[in-house]
Amino acid sequence: MIKSAIATAISAAAAIAVMPATASAQRSIDGVYLDQGGYVEITVGPCGNSRCGEITRIVRRKPGEPNRDVHNDNPSLRDRPIVGIEVLQNLRWDDGAWRGQVYNPEDGGTYRAVVRPGSNGTLRVEGCVTLFCREVTWTAAD
Repeated sequence: MIKSAIATAISAAAAIAVMPATASAQRSIDGVYLDQGGYVEITVGPCGNSRCGEITRIVRRKPGEPNRDVHNDNPSLRDRPIVGIEVLQNLRWDDGAWRGQVYNPEDGGTYRAVVRPGSNGTLRVEGCVTLFCREVTWTAAD
């Protein structure tokens, strides 16, 4: 009986030791960030089984830009306020990064996204359409 319990414990420990490293390598991106220009604050956190990022505050207005989603591809959404827009959508951990979509209120487009934590608490956000990608770095908000 004791040998059986010890064997079970050793088997369980061995199973844990050989589990894929991806679960432990997953890096958190939850936090509050400022976009590249310091115009808006984005809060990243859980939303269902994924991660999302929502504009939670306008820090300063971009010259010539209203505080509405005027560039949205969908005309019925162009009057919605910028605050509350989900700019990072459906991010899921896959192959060493968070992958999903990013909405850009500056041009109204939604793009394939790869999001990774950067150095000094930053967040690297890459948006891609076909083969063309652009990466920006968001800084941690104080």
